[in-house]
Amino acid sequence: MKLFHLSDLHLGKRVYAFSMLSDQRYVLEQVCALAERHQPDGILLSGDLYDKPIPPVEAVQLLDEFLTSMQQMGIAVYAISGNHDSAGRVDFGSRILQQQNLHICGAFDGKLYHVSKEDAFGEIHFYLLPFLKPATVSAFREGGESLTYAEAVKWALETVDIDTTKRNVLLAHQFVTWKGTAEESDSETKTLGGVDEMDASLFFDFDYVALGHLHSPQRIGRDTIRYGGSPLKYSFSELRQKKGVTLVEIQEKGNVTTEFLPLEPLHPLREMKGTLDDLLEAAEEAGGSEDYVRAILTDEGAVYDPVGRLRVYYPNLMTLEMAQRRESQQDLSLEMDQEQLSGPALFAGFFEKQNDREMDVAQKALVEKIWQDLGGVEE
Repeated sequence: MKLFHLSDLHLGKRVYAFSMLSDQRYVLEQVCALAERHQPDGILLSGDLYDKPIPPVEAVQLLDEFLTSMQQMGIAVYAISGNHDSAGRVDFGSRILQQQNLHICGAFDGKLYHVSKEDAFGEIHFYLLPFLKPATVSAFREGGESLTYAEAVKWALETVDIDTTKRNVLLAHQFVTWKGTAEESDSETKTLGGVDEMDASLFFDFDYVALGHLHSPQRIGRDTIRYGGSPLKYSFSELRQKKGVTLVEIQEKGNVTTEFLPLEPLHPLREMKGTLDDLLEAAEEAGGSEDYVRAILTDEGAVYDPVGRLRVYYPNLMTLEMAQRRESQQDLSLEMDQEQLSGPALFAGFFEKQNDREMDVAQKALVEKIWQDLGGVEE
């Protein structure tokens, strides 16, 4: 049986205020093309289908289009919710969709979700475990002490009798490491103290474990326990990661192989460093680029309108930093939530980051006046 393993789509995500929807559509179209070429029997979607519990309409439509494409190609879908998803919303229509070979488990209902299939080698069992917190399990246990994340997952796995003589596949979305080690990135949700961490040995009874949560494709302890990784780079800490689809082929019991199928982004991430003049000169020679760019300026003094001047050549400039301030983690621009802050508040935050001090009363009054003169409206 051939399977595609994907995770952490994060549909609807914004990175530095840039919508990733067109990039996500581009990469999912590549997944469909790979599916036509390799003809998998199923696709494993290991959580974080969306980036927010209430995703934008366009993100829901994109997932609908993707699942419809899988269904039209006769590819079974096995999907779970992740920590970014709303379990209840992901579950909507799941019982009806089972009839179309779309198996979606959004919320844990006290028993591990189970689907059985057959191929030339006999039975193969799929177990779907959505993102699980100890409090979720507590609702189905009578009394007793509180559980850790690892204990909660172990309890959930024990709600069904798993026949280890058969072939078993698990989908899970948890922070799984091997002896405390796994490659992480800045775009993932961190839990204070690593209380959600669990060891890969918890899953050794399964022939293949399709993990979601960490964005770097990687094996954890065994070749058959793997993170699919996100299909796109969602932060510059992922700059050097390779993104793709994991093709899993399961033959007889104990015979599992994997192959990495790379995906190409619509707008690659690029980091460049130098003085503003040097970067502008290089950009003019190259003719600019629509890559997503992180620029680190090494100028020692003040520079005039670096964002505006660089965006002439790099319209998708995401963030600009000053090298001399990186030690204190001062990020100059573009990451503040523009939906929640007024124009004057945005400018005040930028001024403070750039100058290491707040604006004085006169400066604030001047900015407010300019904002009003331009037609700005305070919420």
